[in-house]
Amino acid sequence: ASRADMNQALLDPFASDFPETIEEVLDDGFATTCCFNRHGTLLAIGCQDGRVVVWDFDTRSAARVLTGHVHPVTSVCVTRNGRRLVSSSTDCTIFVWDIVAGSMENTVKFEVPVLSCQTHPGSLTLCIACPLYGIPVLVNYITGEKTALPFPPTPTSTNEKEKAKSYDTMMVASFSKKGDYLYTGDAKGNITIFSVGPLQLESTFRVPGGAGIKSIEMSGSGKHFLVNSTDRIIRLFDAETNQLKGEFQDLVNKPQWKKCCFSCSGEYVIGGSAQKSQHNIYIWDVRGQLRSILEGPKEGIMDLVWHPIRPLIASCSTQGVVYIWATNYQENWSAFAPDFKELEANEEYVEREDEFDIVDEDEDALSKKKRSEVDQDVDVDIMTVDKIATFSSDDEDDLFYLPTVPERDPR
Repeated sequence: ASRADMNQALLDPFASDFPETIEEVLDDGFATTCCFNRHGTLLAIGCQDGRVVVWDFDTRSAARVLTGHVHPVTSVCVTRNGRRLVSSSTDCTIFVWDIVAGSMENTVKFEVPVLSCQTHPGSLTLCIACPLYGIPVLVNYITGEKTALPFPPTPTSTNEKEKAKSYDTMMVASFSKKGDYLYTGDAKGNITIFSVGPLQLESTFRVPGGAGIKSIEMSGSGKHFLVNSTDRIIRLFDAETNQLKGEFQDLVNKPQWKKCCFSCSGEYVIGGSAQKSQHNIYIWDVRGQLRSILEGPKEGIMDLVWHPIRPLIASCSTQGVVYIWATNYQENWSAFAPDFKELEANEEYVEREDEFDIVDEDEDALSKKKRSEVDQDVDVDIMTVDKIATFSSDDEDDLFYLPTVPERDPR
């Protein structure tokens, strides 16, 4: 089995299920955005100088450096099988990378800067791109084919040019869990839902108050989605009925939210404050109760993401570093040996006379039988890989870890 499977089996079931403190700092370039692969073994970080650094998250070391963009990277996203990475930038391009080879596979050019891109959860060829202004575009990043979402014309528009002007604002978009639907939001608080195959309008509704929508985030189960609005409220909606289920905000400080997302289990909602001099991450349960506020250095938040499996958060600061938030780890040896006893001071131990004898003369027949059963050779299957429940739908050869590339000696 892979290290991810074994590590998950060793997780303490009684440990805290949300992060509490900064465990480590990743610093390799000025980070602007970050994203985990589906298994949480790789962390891709987009930088202000146009580079994309792929970190091995277990060893916390940079495994690949992808160079191609000439302006800041605005978003990074790893494909379902983990073998490709798609990055967008203010240089009006989307790059497709082969992560293993560390090379660029394709380039998709736009007329305006691209603020974000998200790969399709199931397809290995599609992504949704959101330009600086205008309608989001469904992109086949292998062929370069681009398809604008079929928004309906507004009452004041009579042709395609007027229709384009009516949507001449920044819009956001996100795929549903299975990729069957696309959720888009605009500056007027409208959420429009499209079916992906075939691409057509399904429904539209408006968030309460009509505040502009900054981002839309889907839960891991696909049953709920979050809407981050300019009225300083994060709203939770039911994905089947589009009904409002809850609201999250700080009623005292009333900050804007830079980023919001769900925990890996879907039981918590986190929001990163957009205040420039505070690195505060709020954690609520889905019922709306505030569970914790993680207070970091006096640096703003650029981006944040929750680990796909573990209670870990990676957050990009305005100083260009990435903070890894984790739970406070306390050694608990009794988890491995139930009869383990911790001593406050050294004690002298007197062994029994027969404690380390190979054969105990007083051992009864039943004990001898049990000992013989334990000593028998048992065939251990080391070839079969058990799939963990989180990825029970896997049917492709996923990339978990990157092969090591040795550095040449300059001498």
